[in-house]
Amino acid sequence: MPILDRDKTYATLLHLDESPEKYALFTALCAVIILQPEILEEPSIPGHPINHSTWNQNISSDDLIRETVRARQFCNYIESPTLTTVQTSFFLFAALFCLGKDNSAWFYIREAMTILQVLRLHEESTYTSLQDESQTAFSRRTFWLLFITERAYALQRHRPLTLQRTISLPQVAPGAESKILSGFLDLVSLFQNFDDDFLSLWNISNSNKDSATSPQSLIQLQNILKFAIPNVAERTEIQQADLLVSRQWLKTMVWQLCVTKRLLSSNSSNESMSFHYPITIAREVVLVSRLLSPKAFEANGIGILEKVFDIGCSLADVLLLHPKYVSLSGMEIGPKDYLMELVRVLGTAGQHSSGSERFLRVLTGKADECLGVRLRGNLSESEDSRRVEEVDDDKDDNALDHWEVGQTRDSFSATSEWETIIGLDQNSHD
Repeated sequence: MPILDRDKTYATLLHLDESPEKYALFTALCAVIILQPEILEEPSIPGHPINHSTWNQNISSDDLIRETVRARQFCNYIESPTLTTVQTSFFLFAALFCLGKDNSAWFYIREAMTILQVLRLHEESTYTSLQDESQTAFSRRTFWLLFITERAYALQRHRPLTLQRTISLPQVAPGAESKILSGFLDLVSLFQNFDDDFLSLWNISNSNKDSATSPQSLIQLQNILKFAIPNVAERTEIQQADLLVSRQWLKTMVWQLCVTKRLLSSNSSNESMSFHYPITIAREVVLVSRLLSPKAFEANGIGILEKVFDIGCSLADVLLLHPKYVSLSGMEIGPKDYLMELVRVLGTAGQHSSGSERFLRVLTGKADECLGVRLRGNLSESEDSRRVEEVDDDKDDNALDHWEVGQTRDSFSATSEWETIIGLDQNSHD
């Protein structure tokens, strides 16, 4: 979320008592960050290990959200809004999203976009009149952050769109921010393909199954997603996890729309239009989870875990409807192993993410049902749902145990597997 200037942000800390608006921005930002303890620098006391569960017990995200709302009472942010107002509303959305408070989250993301439009930051002509280059740059980035976030949230919660692609993309200048901004623009390249036409079909999919939909347009969208981020290998590990999982999740969303529109076929020549496509999607997510460090997933918070959950649920639904895909030999890596691995990812990467337990519990229950096995610890019922160890099934070994688990991403970087995942092998595309 590259929307704040680091130097100016730290300088502002010394004068927060002079500006309720800036103070509200900081408390809203902290409300998000406190929910991601894995990315914070923990206080260390020699001989005393840190306990994640008690470290932040004296203050909560809810406390900081309330403090943000209180601080805003001392500034006329509706009649006299600024870019800071937009950013504060965005961070309130992000915190409430992590807490699973969807109605409040929806309110604040809409508030952020409304204020942005009041400031006319959705119009390119506004940027030509701004004198401050820094203000121009961070205003533009804020627009595109809201653009990306709204589309992801609209898909997750069946919401309509507000922002359209009406301004130019941010410029990437050489320097410390160049890698972060490049990854940021990669996200734009993924989500910009989901416009009003797609969201209209998506939002009415449950009530109008027979509405006219072009299979070719959805096939084309799947092809665009396949090659949308060709330079992902140059990004940080955290960005790679976000980008690669987001791409597979978007493929899953398109596939789910095809399901509701009755466009799939058991003998389709295009894999993305087949009933078993979630197996391929899940396989690629599992490979990413094996090649990137767990911290790359943890640092992305609840957002990436919900996407893994959606992918896992689609795979489980396929296995429930087509049990033949489960029946592979014990030594052959297959759909059953992919599903169990997605459960493991939720269990390990979600250890410090607020709200991840509900995703793990539901997906574990689905895995129990469609695989006919019981994950040790009864994760679908247990309060302590974070320990994903193995499957109690004496007849099978988990084939993933033989998949060179100890390998790192670097050792795979030259293989066709990794090239396929990150979209570097584009010979067929060319």
